[in-house]
Order: sequence, then C-alpha cells, then structure tokens
Amino acid sequence: MKFKIKKLDGRYAHNRHFEYCVEFPRKTFGPVEFHTVMAWMIETYGYSAEVRDFMYIRDMLLRRQQFNVPESDTPDFVNQQWSWTNGSNNLRLYFATDKELSFFKLRWVKKDENN
Repeated sequence: MKFKIKKLDGRYAHNRHFEYCVEFPRKTFGPVEFHTVMAWMIETYGYSAEVRDFMYIRDMLLRRQQFNVPESDTPDFVNQQWSWTNGSNNLRLYFATDKELSFFKLRWVKKDENN
C-alpha cells in the first residue's frame, strides 16, 4: 500500500480542524487502497462528510451558535476525528490528532520507502 503522510500547517486549507492528511496517489491501485482504508475508517470512527462539506457545515453551525443554537445539534456526519476528499490529484484522508494517525499506522503498516 502506497501513501504519504503530511503534517498540516498554514499552507493547507483544512489545518484548523485536522493535524494530518494521508495521500494516496491516483495512479495504479491508489483508489482501491484509498477506499479500502476509508471503509476501515467508517467502521472504526463512523461516517464523515467529505472535507469541503465538513468545513461548510461546521462554519454554518458556528454562525448559528451566535444565535444560541446548541452545539449538540451538530450532525453525526460532521465527524470531528476524520474526513476525506477525492477532489485533488491525490486522494486524501484527514486526521484530527496523533491518536487517529497512530491507530491508522498500526493497522496499515507502511511498506513505502518514500516516507
């Protein structure tokens, strides 16, 4: 399985909510591996909205909270632990903290010499 782990910093749009992303290349078996891991993430952490929808919904809910709408109204699919996207050259999974990344690494032993 080939993937690359990146620590998110100010260059990445989603660094406010996620610390890491794991990229799978679109070539060869990247999409198969991405969806295999994504299915495991759903089984492990529950479903999560695609990252662009995730960010839109979170921002909308933050604006609603200004009018005393309780945070408990956040839908379950705005999963605070992870998200994903297939809208770039690479397929990406986003992880909130070291905890999620470590569990991912334990499950999916990396055999790629590039990282």
